[in-house]
Amino acid sequence: MSSLAIASEFIRSSDELRAVLEVTQIVNKSLDSSPQTSPETRDRCVLLVVSHKDDWDLTEEGCLFVCKHRWMRSTSTGVAGANAHPPRSDELDIQKVLPIYGEFAVAMSQTKREILELRSSIVNSAVTAPKSVLEQPRSVITLNITPAEGLAHDNGTPLTFAAEDVEGLKQLLSECKSLKEASELDGSEVVNLAQSTTHFNWIKPYFSKKTTIAALTSVPQDLRQVNQPLLDRLSPSCAGHMGDDHADVRVMRDDWIRVQAKEASRRGKQSLTIRLGTFNVNGKMPTQDLSSWVQGNVQNKVNDPSAEPKSASTPSLPPLAKVSPLVLTRNPFDWIIRRQSSKTKVHEVPVKEDPLARVDEEHPDDPDMLVFGFQELDLSTEALLYSTSNTREDAWCHAIFASLGEKATNYDKLASKQLVGMLIIVIVKRSLKPCFGDVKTSMTGAGILGVLGNKGGTAIRVSFTPPRPPSTLDWTSSNSVNQPGPTTLTFVNAHLAAFDEMVDKRNSDFHDLSRRLTFENSAYSNSSLKEHSEEKSDVVDHVATQTIGLNPPLNVYEGDAVFWMGDLNYRVDVQDHEMRRTLRNEEWETRDKFDALLCFDQLKKAIHSKKAFFGFQECQISHMPTYRFSPGLMMDKLGYDLKRKPAWTDRILYMHGSGCQITPGSYTGHPQITLSDHRPVSAYCTVQVDLYDLDEHRVNIVKRFNEVSHLDSESDKGGLKIEETLIDFGQIHYGKSVERRLVIRNIGKSPRAFRFVPVQLDSPIHPEWIQIHPMTGILLGEETTEILLQADVNDSNAQHLNSGDKDLDGTLILHTMLGKDHFVSLSAEYQRTCFANKLSWLTRLRGPIRSFKHAADLLPESHSRNAPKEIIRLVNWLMTNNATSEQIFMETGKEDVIDIIRECLDTGDEFPYSPQTSDTQTRLAFASTLLRLLNSLPEAVIPSHLHPRCLEMSNRDEAFEVLDELHPAAVNVWISVTAFLHFVSQSLKEEQVRRIASVLAPILLRDDITSAALPIPPNEKSKFLMYFME
Repeated sequence: MSSLAIASEFIRSSDELRAVLEVTQIVNKSLDSSPQTSPETRDRCVLLVVSHKDDWDLTEEGCLFVCKHRWMRSTSTGVAGANAHPPRSDELDIQKVLPIYGEFAVAMSQTKREILELRSSIVNSAVTAPKSVLEQPRSVITLNITPAEGLAHDNGTPLTFAAEDVEGLKQLLSECKSLKEASELDGSEVVNLAQSTTHFNWIKPYFSKKTTIAALTSVPQDLRQVNQPLLDRLSPSCAGHMGDDHADVRVMRDDWIRVQAKEASRRGKQSLTIRLGTFNVNGKMPTQDLSSWVQGNVQNKVNDPSAEPKSASTPSLPPLAKVSPLVLTRNPFDWIIRRQSSKTKVHEVPVKEDPLARVDEEHPDDPDMLVFGFQELDLSTEALLYSTSNTREDAWCHAIFASLGEKATNYDKLASKQLVGMLIIVIVKRSLKPCFGDVKTSMTGAGILGVLGNKGGTAIRVSFTPPRPPSTLDWTSSNSVNQPGPTTLTFVNAHLAAFDEMVDKRNSDFHDLSRRLTFENSAYSNSSLKEHSEEKSDVVDHVATQTIGLNPPLNVYEGDAVFWMGDLNYRVDVQDHEMRRTLRNEEWETRDKFDALLCFDQLKKAIHSKKAFFGFQECQISHMPTYRFSPGLMMDKLGYDLKRKPAWTDRILYMHGSGCQITPGSYTGHPQITLSDHRPVSAYCTVQVDLYDLDEHRVNIVKRFNEVSHLDSESDKGGLKIEETLIDFGQIHYGKSVERRLVIRNIGKSPRAFRFVPVQLDSPIHPEWIQIHPMTGILLGEETTEILLQADVNDSNAQHLNSGDKDLDGTLILHTMLGKDHFVSLSAEYQRTCFANKLSWLTRLRGPIRSFKHAADLLPESHSRNAPKEIIRLVNWLMTNNATSEQIFMETGKEDVIDIIRECLDTGDEFPYSPQTSDTQTRLAFASTLLRLLNSLPEAVIPSHLHPRCLEMSNRDEAFEVLDELHPAAVNVWISVTAFLHFVSQSLKEEQVRRIASVLAPILLRDDITSAALPIPPNEKSKFLMYFME
């Protein structure tokens, strides 16, 4: 690119580029005042004359920028020496900024050239075409530039440059003269560019540009921050109380640049497969075959990315290895709960994506990486104090390769790190080993005194650069990748504090390891910042040292993905006997059993409460607890130690950012490996890495930065305009979303950032019945965008809306960063529904819920109905229809029919479907409506605190005793529904009756997710219900 083109992109849109001149800086003049006497004393520069007008006070200021090209050499594997690509420049670096006022002056003289350039400079050729000796001028024009504050402030020496472009020089002199005459500053004034708020403050964004770009291209992001919603990363703000807009703008700007540049640079994706394993070996040496743990089951390792995508509502489990003793089956009745939990109807057309290219096409069934973490490798007393032997590491490494069998020759050990009892090993395919680099290791103790090796962690950080796409793929020239960019992966192996009651210590150990496991940061040692620091740049040195510091170390989260595995020692907060009884219960489906127990898992609870491992994900656990087993007499029927409650202590978690995507596959334990009191755990996943060109990505970073570099400017008086500030949603109904679009236009030429803010700091940003997307954004000059506003009434907000005013309203506040607020008024007419209300409230309605206006309309509690009229209407229709179809409650009805039935319940209108109809779909729709109405109740018909009582009942007469503790409305609903079920059961086979009970029982006896008690097994709920059905 030419200097003019680069400068045009470099200068902000609010400023004007008046002149561009390529010059050579004279850094050491000879005694006869001739120009530089040798090429080594020459320094190519670009002078820019830039002006800025303030349209409000009608003033104009100008500066002379002294810039240098940032040279980049595109390299590729195997290219070097004379065949290497010549350097090119796509960016300018500011070396000096000279404001034009006061004593600023440009003196010109002409000097005879004494030395001709006999060789074409590589640098010259990148900017202008090289000239032959005959074409070179015999004289050189010399410029001496005096700064505005005079030579006394610059060691008495003016800046000296040599120029050859006469026309460009004339334009530069003319523009400098014009801007100096326009300046209103007194010649005696001295402006501090770094601190001034009244003069030349428009140049401040240029000062921070270099370090910002270096940070965007070289500094990895912390996954804990980037995975948070952007709105949560901004300062607290509300109407009339502006937060830290300057800091917020930088956060929004950097996020926007990264996203936009990555999207523009991406040329595809490639898949890297990884098998991970963790094993607490209890000090044992490898004496068993480890192949099931090391290799696993190839066919069920990972979901095929090229397979037909599943519906978002389709339940699925990671496939289990063949060695697993568990057999998982899908509950065929999940559609009821799943349909009810879907609050928003989203119409999506499944799109089949193209298969991802594998980084290794020759052996696609074998994992590309093997990462294994060991704990309690050495339990000897002396090992806690010192350890210099690699004997145990070698033994386990040899065992891994032996377990690979004939495939062992395809793999090489890449790296390992041991801290006494903890060892992590990374093994990669030999054919891909050149793709891995920048390997770093770390370790830290968290045990006795916080430094010894009984507890702690080891970690390995590695960069993976995908190979260039094979020639067999149809890659056009626009998709070519000359220098693929790397993806950084971090693997942590940890051993946390033991014992059930030490959960707080485990959480503390996690945070301690997150802080102390660090890697050497070499990101800046090879960056342009170091190169420019050697050039003694006035701007770069000052900004870089204050912004970046001295290469701070990298933590485990600063990368594209982190895998955290090990004996994390988290237990299950359930009584020992209940834990063992539940694990032994063969009538409880495996998935339901584990899900119930894992609600009390300490690790799950720590993640949910954000006390530890927040942001990490884990595959669904589908294997039995891996701790603690006993080989002797002191064990239960499942082999667990009677003195230690079973728990899932051995875990594998992961976290990834936008730079890659992790698709989980199998996640299982390996009970056949019995040499330790723990059982090893393995996971298999696919990491989808972006394929992009490194140089192109940097160019896109620079380009996007130039587009929004002055986003934090307050001088541009343009702003945002909202096309329509009154948004009416009309009538909104339960279960039906209504969408509106808010059109926002940037009427200025400079970019603007916006966010939605609440009225008060402690209030929500929007009404509970409204969803907004996106909540933040950036608009370039004269750009328009649409914000999606979605009105959605569901189980979580319908109860509150049903008892309030049907005329809904609200106000949205759109805050322009460093600008004014805009207010948007919302209105809607809510159509009340009988769904999602308490039974006791429904029985107090005088008529249909649509006729309800305010609380005074409710019947006194002493005169309430026996049961909600809506439920009785559904049961009576089904009884009259003699709905004994085998599909009843087994299949869902048509959605449009269900909507009509619900509308009739809400309005009190007669059903348009005769009870004498023989249409099966109509029957199914009525049955589905009944199920959904019961499942929408805020509290189950039989609340969870009575479930243990239900478990004690052994016959029908005893079961009726439980009803004495229910609310009268709940009793009547239970009797009405079970009477219909009893009627249906008379004409069905026993197996069909059991299936119906298995559908209704989880709804009528729904669990309370906030309860501290372990739920009763689903089969026990069905058993209790069947006492009333038989």
